[in-house]
Amino acid sequence: MSDPDSIGIHVRRAREAELEVVLYRGGWADVDHIATINDAGAIPAPPIRSAQAFGALLDSCVTRVFGLHSAIE
Repeated sequence: MSDPDSIGIHVRRAREAELEVVLYRGGWADVDHIATINDAGAIPAPPIRSAQAFGALLDSCVTRVFGLHSAIE
């Protein structure tokens, strides 16, 4: 496909947490997660206006869902 409307990322830890992020051409993202049995659902995402904003969204979602912190801060 040469002109996609969206791109998705699915990150999963074996038998545990999952994160799905879909970035749409219009500048918005859908984010769904399962961190624990009691913590699952959608994560609100701000408008995405740049690659840096998308990277920041991914960083914050990965930290929330998996409890990981970037090695570069």
